[in-house]
Amino acid sequence: MLVQVSWRGNVSNQLRLGYGKLGGTFQNDPTAEKIDPGTSLTAFTVDKGAAKGDDPSRDLIGYKWSGDRARFMEQSTFGPSDALDSRIRRIGLRTWLSDQFTQPYPSSGNPYPDLPLKPSSAPADCDNEQTVTPDVPATCFRDTYSMYPAQTWFYREAFYSDAQLRHRVAFALSQIWVISGVNTQQSSYMVAYHQILSRNAFGNWRQMMGEMTLNPAMGNYLDMIRSTKSNPNENYPREIMQLFNVGLFMLNQDGTVQCVEHNPCQAGDTPVPTYDQTTITNVTKVFTGWRDCIPTLGTCPNTTAGAPDYKDPMTLNTSNHDLTAKTLLAYPGSTTTNVPACPAPCTLATDRATYANASLNQALDNIYNHPNVAPFVSRRLIQALVESDPTPAYIGRISAVFNANRTSPSQMQEVVRAILLDPEARGDVKTDPNFGKLREPLLLATNLMRQFNVQGAGTTPTSDGTINPDIQNLGENLFNSPTVFNFFPPDYIVPGTSLFGPEFAIYTSGTAIGRANLANTFVMGSGRTVSLPDRPNGTTLNFTDAIALATSDTTGNQLLDYLSRKMLHGTMSAQMKSSILPAVTAVASSNPTQRAKVAIYLVVTSSQFQVQR
Repeated sequence: MLVQVSWRGNVSNQLRLGYGKLGGTFQNDPTAEKIDPGTSLTAFTVDKGAAKGDDPSRDLIGYKWSGDRARFMEQSTFGPSDALDSRIRRIGLRTWLSDQFTQPYPSSGNPYPDLPLKPSSAPADCDNEQTVTPDVPATCFRDTYSMYPAQTWFYREAFYSDAQLRHRVAFALSQIWVISGVNTQQSSYMVAYHQILSRNAFGNWRQMMGEMTLNPAMGNYLDMIRSTKSNPNENYPREIMQLFNVGLFMLNQDGTVQCVEHNPCQAGDTPVPTYDQTTITNVTKVFTGWRDCIPTLGTCPNTTAGAPDYKDPMTLNTSNHDLTAKTLLAYPGSTTTNVPACPAPCTLATDRATYANASLNQALDNIYNHPNVAPFVSRRLIQALVESDPTPAYIGRISAVFNANRTSPSQMQEVVRAILLDPEARGDVKTDPNFGKLREPLLLATNLMRQFNVQGAGTTPTSDGTINPDIQNLGENLFNSPTVFNFFPPDYIVPGTSLFGPEFAIYTSGTAIGRANLANTFVMGSGRTVSLPDRPNGTTLNFTDAIALATSDTTGNQLLDYLSRKMLHGTMSAQMKSSILPAVTAVASSNPTQRAKVAIYLVVTSSQFQVQR
């Protein structure tokens, strides 16, 4: 036997033990001999060359390599941290994932904001607290009629929560099932909506479809809450198909588009549509009659006098539901595409309610069972977590997992696990130029901040999470998407290429400068200092380790090697290093703090860091 021990950053030499007899020609394990100190021996096997961009000479991938650990943390969390890297190094990717699926959420020190429902319009005296109590800052409008409480809660959870994966997946889902504070202004509404996303992040997609359909914030945003049999509204019925589940054209299970002339499509072909206006008109009838919760129609524990109930699920006003027959989506394999009219006499409210709810469930089942749903959802989640332009093979593998778990209460848990452990996501050094994704503004900021131990600026050790104004300048205003299409469309093509690159849709000359300004504020500057009432703690970064290296090695080489490992998976090229080093050493060695900041700033603003690879 060959025995080797790995423990908290130290790896022993191999020990040869005889079992039953001694001697022989049994050789040392060459793979284990190559393992660097501080890495785990455990790995899992994939086919050689199967991973997009992997070195084909390797047949072991996983958490064996420190570079891939960093990449894994970028894909599954809001950014690497030293503590998380140490934990994954010890327990491995699979064990960490299993642990994440059961982590309490939100974290105990950062519960969801408990915000009471308020009238739709702010009362005249909302921000007149100072006239009553001069020493109290005016925060009524901020804490009720803006996204501030939800935003600051979100960033604190991103910075410090142990339940990183659920928070990251819920964020990805919010970019598919989009609502916006532009129209749904109270944070209490947004919190109730986000609770559905987080609760179902590792659950069943069909379950989430049902909960989201009856969420009043979604109902308000896409008008289902106002859709009646005499005035049916197409917004939600259209978007639940086009943007949330199915898409406009028929897909193969690997995400490629089917065309009339060829499958998959060739240049100039005509894509096969998934539905037409007649379908929308029919499906719209199913979604009529629901409104914000009122006690006479259902159980509404959050109802508050004088305020619409946008927390509890919507309830049905049976007199406003369309009782006529409807035709649903027709597709290969579809079984029940017709909803018959409510059986006569259908005059009792209970009969109408039974009919309406059965019709709604039949319509949602019809959408969920569409063959597009698996590749549609798989592609969107891969784009959000791993890469912008996944191969059809990658999408096909995840679609298979989605379909294999259709009736499972932990369907999305298996989908997320498969996305993150797929050979196309894993590997030491990615050489395929198409792999990766431009870091969207929010993830650019949180990755930087978690890398350098984000903390408060005053006496409080933790940040207050008030960083959204800095990220908003980069084109991503959390919970305030400009349209139902999110901040950037999933099918955006990077100009001058044939590559999908959704995040590049908001990458302009202005936002490019904004990215540099973000780094300037939090790296070269002092971050966000305490400023009452909005920034009670402030937000700063901690560069202690980098400063120590700048102090001990005046050549700057150790500092750049450290930043290469920490921020670039160890892939800083010799050309990049030779470009940065003169700027670092131009700072007097007697000022190691400035040297460290210059080096970090130049890495953060580099294209190598801006693109998550």
